[in-house]
Order: sequence, then C-alpha cells, then structure tokens
Amino acid sequence: MQTILLVSVIIIILLIGLGMLIYFLIPKQGEQQQVKDEIEEHFVTDEQYSNERVTVVDVQFKGYNGKFTYAVMQQEIRKGQYVLVLTQDGIRCAKVITDPKSIKTNQLSFPPFLLQTIICVADEADLEYYN
Repeated sequence: MQTILLVSVIIIILLIGLGMLIYFLIPKQGEQQQVKDEIEEHFVTDEQYSNERVTVVDVQFKGYNGKFTYAVMQQEIRKGQYVLVLTQDGIRCAKVITDPKSIKTNQLSFPPFLLQTIICVADEADLEYYN
C-alpha cells in the first residue's frame, strides 16, 4: 500500500514538474513578437543594404588563375597596379585586373560583410618582399 502511494506521489510530482516546464518554455504570443522585433533591430536585412553601393576591383594572385573581389577605399587604385590585401594566409600582394566599379551590395555573389578591403597600393619594397 505504501509503495502504491509512493509511486502515485512521484508520478504526480513529475506531472506537475512537466507542466511547469512546458508552461515556462513555450513563449506567449506577445513574447514571440517582442523577440522577433529585438532580432530585427540587431540584424541587417536585405532591404536595408540593397541600395548601398560599394566600389570593388578584381585582383589576381601570382600563381593562381582565379580572380578575387576586394573593396576599394582609396581613390588611386587602377587596373595594372599591385596592391596589398588581407587573405586567409595573411597579407599578400596581388595585381588589380579590373578598373574600380561601383556596384550595389546585393549584386555581390557573397554576403557584404565578407567583402575584404584593399590595404594599400604596393610600393617597391613591398613588391621586392612579396615576389
């Protein structure tokens, strides 16, 4: 008899605990909208940056066939110049293979926050060091 009573009490306690857990974990309708609004405040949406423009050039690294897109912040960058850029392997020297062009950020083939910028135009010492 005591065993049945003890098992019944344990089952009741577990059911109450499960009910409380479900009650506190499932957000209410107003809370869902509030969480959604907070998320939208902190993240940039497509509409916010679709009209922003960025100036880019394509560069090519010695020994690689592909071209890589970098943002241009300096006005003196031209096709044919050598520039220093930051890559996954560190700072590298690359040749600019296109003239600077201004495009909308939504025209990039990757998210805008991944766009790296050119550090500077390479001078004679840089060319000697990186070649």
